[in-house]
Amino acid sequence: MNVHDKTPDLIEGHDQAGTAHWIAHVPPHEPREHDPHYHLFHAAKERLRRLGLLTCAIPGCTFPGPMELHHTHVEFSLAGGVDLALASKAFGHHFADDDEFAAWMESPGNLEVLCPVHHRTHLGVHVLPGPLWEPLRVWRHSAAPPAEVVTAKDVSEHGN
Repeated sequence: MNVHDKTPDLIEGHDQAGTAHWIAHVPPHEPREHDPHYHLFHAAKERLRRLGLLTCAIPGCTFPGPMELHHTHVEFSLAGGVDLALASKAFGHHFADDDEFAAWMESPGNLEVLCPVHHRTHLGVHVLPGPLWEPLRVWRHSAAPPAEVVTAKDVSEHGN
């Protein structure tokens, strides 16, 4: 606080480097192509295309496609570890069985349209931590992104 006028001091913008290593514990699962609900994924994508909604969910995105569907709440490969009662409560559903949950997994309720950049690259949901990726949904187009993945060499060159 500035003691003279009681207004908070403004912290200047800055870069902040961080490193995260993790091990994803993926339960056993069938390949996507053998999942009996995989056709629902394709049907949802086709319906989005027909409705003109197959555009990146990040406002103002100008990166090219082809657009991809991201499993927003539960990644396909992690479905086998989900407790149906907890999922029902968390997502506002009443999943009666694994089959009903699997159908929801491939529905618009768990699918989000993203361009390849916002899905899988240095600005992607699969590489940035959630608290740094989520602001992209509401970020000013004129501002640099809140975060991006860089190489260790890039971090050392910035002095962080």
